[in-house]
Amino acid sequence: MKISLVGAELEENLGMRYMASALESKGHQVELVPFNSEYDMTEVVGKVLDLSPEIVGLSMVFTGRGREFCSLAGAIRAGGYRGHLVAGGPFASFNCRQLLSDYPAFDSIALGEGEDLMCSLADHLGDLSAVPGLCHRQKDATIITNPSQGGPDDLDLLPFPKRTTFHTYFGKPIASILTSRGCWRNCAFCSINAWYERVGGKKFRVRSIDNIVVEMKDLYFTHGVRIFNFQDDNFFLPDADKALKRFQDLRSRLGEKGIVGIASAIKARPDSITRESIEVLDDLGLFRVFLGVENASESGLKNLNRRSTVQQALNALDILNDFDQHIAFNLLMFEPETTMDDLLINLRFIERHMENPFNFCRAEAHAGTGLESKLKSEGRLLGDYFGLDYRLKDPSSEAFHQIANCAFFDRNFSDYGLHYFNMQVDFTFQLLRRFYPDLLTQSLRGAARSFIRETNLDTYKCLCQIYDFVDSADPGDHLAIRGFAQQMRSEVDDRSNALHTQGERILADLDEAYNARGQDKNSSRSDSLAWVGELDLFGIVQAPIPYQAFKAQLSGQSMNVR
Repeated sequence: MKISLVGAELEENLGMRYMASALESKGHQVELVPFNSEYDMTEVVGKVLDLSPEIVGLSMVFTGRGREFCSLAGAIRAGGYRGHLVAGGPFASFNCRQLLSDYPAFDSIALGEGEDLMCSLADHLGDLSAVPGLCHRQKDATIITNPSQGGPDDLDLLPFPKRTTFHTYFGKPIASILTSRGCWRNCAFCSINAWYERVGGKKFRVRSIDNIVVEMKDLYFTHGVRIFNFQDDNFFLPDADKALKRFQDLRSRLGEKGIVGIASAIKARPDSITRESIEVLDDLGLFRVFLGVENASESGLKNLNRRSTVQQALNALDILNDFDQHIAFNLLMFEPETTMDDLLINLRFIERHMENPFNFCRAEAHAGTGLESKLKSEGRLLGDYFGLDYRLKDPSSEAFHQIANCAFFDRNFSDYGLHYFNMQVDFTFQLLRRFYPDLLTQSLRGAARSFIRETNLDTYKCLCQIYDFVDSADPGDHLAIRGFAQQMRSEVDDRSNALHTQGERILADLDEAYNARGQDKNSSRSDSLAWVGELDLFGIVQAPIPYQAFKAQLSGQSMNVR
């Protein structure tokens, strides 16, 4: 049977790729069709119709793109497709009945993890009632949901994701990889708990170290992958000692297989970070940590049900900065109960952490989350299932959010927004440092680090302007608020453009350093701390900064490099 799986592929879509492998293991023919933006719609429809698959599966993960995928489903039908059209992913799953009621283009919605479900659907196209975990429309137009069997307990039994092409950085292929599924917390803005309550099965499962190593070995030796992007919601286990042991075992097994000289990126909660674990992960090439700081106010963390403290976030940042990591974090500065005091606390946090790229936004009330349930019970939930909305309880804080959302919209949310670009500069610098430390000069390091601080400082200054305006304004004066928001939007956009140009020059310098590799540059210099001391005319160190030399100094002196 021919099956087309359609979804975002800006990074490897592991959900689709796992399903593709599971289907192919059953003898089906699977084609992955990228749908990265609404501008791809005509091309995607053409590809699907040319393939003439019996099943088309749409990976509807994100609420923000829900309408695009519904339009795509309609366009596929309008083009003459008569096969089975199924959607899956959190957005589709939590809104299954509404989607089937409102959009006749869909035949069914998959409610849980897709490997077994899609294989069952392919086996029972003529009898949808036999497919566990499927919400579907019957011949009389009634909508029913089949009981689910949950996801597999043993993740080692799943075939590895289908791999086709790989993105590269400095000639090094990168691959996404999962070592676990689910999460062991229950944050108010996350729907993982509700997801597993609906579809059954264990909420948190991990793969064995042996199974992970087999996949990494294939990626390393067959495909030349050197950068591993671990996409786990939290790369750590709930127990710190068990997490450390797991990382030690992974380091040992990778070494035995000759998998060396790699770089790795992870996601983590602040309360998971320990110096001992990061030291082991540093041996595995750790260069990037997306850290779930979320809020710098204790009351904000409590309202978001984070079950962590501000001090744990501070400790995590200190440890990761000690290891000179690329840290990126997001602040959910705005949540339903945010006060002006909470915003001031978050501003102070930003002020004291200028060295790491960050972004900020509002905690959204997606379907299935604790925030949705809370706001609905309080009668505060607005919007529809394509975009649930709410207003902050405190009028001044709501005014602050409206102004900041308008002023920073492009900087925060555009694909080319300055905050994402800030992360890209640091990401690129850290990768070059990992793989080609001899190509880096102190000048390049200084330029990259200064750019991060300048971007953060500019955001901080603009947020302070907004705070001062709101602190003295009438939150009910909507005309004044809209006027100031437009003024700040123009100012932020102008400054973003100037900073973006500065960052592009730094990326060009990093690329130039990479392209100049192999040239005779300080070839007699040793990998020791002797590099400190040779200065240019302005007193700037120009010699390379070998990573192993940095690490040796770190171990010997516990140096805190910022």
